Amino acid sequence: MKKPKKKKTKETDADYVSNQALYDALVEYKIKITDAENAGRKKPKLPDFIGECVLKIATRLSFRPNFANYPYREEMVSDAVLNCITYIDNFDPSKSTSPFGYLTQICWFSFVRIINKEKKEKYVQYKFAEQKNDKDFHNWFNETYAGIDIGRRDFFGLTDLDMERFDEMLSLKKSKRKKRTKKINSNFLDI
Repeated sequence: MKKPKKKKTKETDADYVSNQALYDALVEYKIKITDAENAGRKKPKLPDFIGECVLKIATRLSFRPNFANYPYREEMVSDAVLNCITYIDNFDPSKSTSPFGYLTQICWFSFVRIINKEKKEKYVQYKFAEQKNDKDFHNWFNETYAGIDIGRRDFFGLTDLDMERFDEMLSLKKSKRKKRTKKINSNFLDI
């Protein structure tokens, strides 16, 4: 049995970004860009309407369950807006009539990139704490989380999959570094 679609009753339920209005604004902006290039002038400023749409798309996407609970959500939104503005000129109205989808994809991949960067940072912090063998840190950790079933990896927000992936990346970098050193040494001997 299919669920009936929810009827939009309030103004807040309306589409937060109109795909058609955004498309029309982008087409108009593209025309201004080509006119400026042909006249030898610099590129025109991005219209406020397009900027507002980009911000709305990025902000709304950040509230999805996939991204909502990250503490650096605001950084994700700002990076997504920057990426959208950077790549908005690549949108081709002759190939697609959905700038909303185009911008949403840019935001999505930007969010994933930020999450991976933050996880990598957490991994480095975890490895540093693990290798430093700092008694003060271990004492603080044991006192703070006494009676709570939390490991140090959980404290840094790392899963087993994250650990495997970063350990594998680390071992690949080490093997590439060894190969490069051997190649440099062999080239040095040939001289």
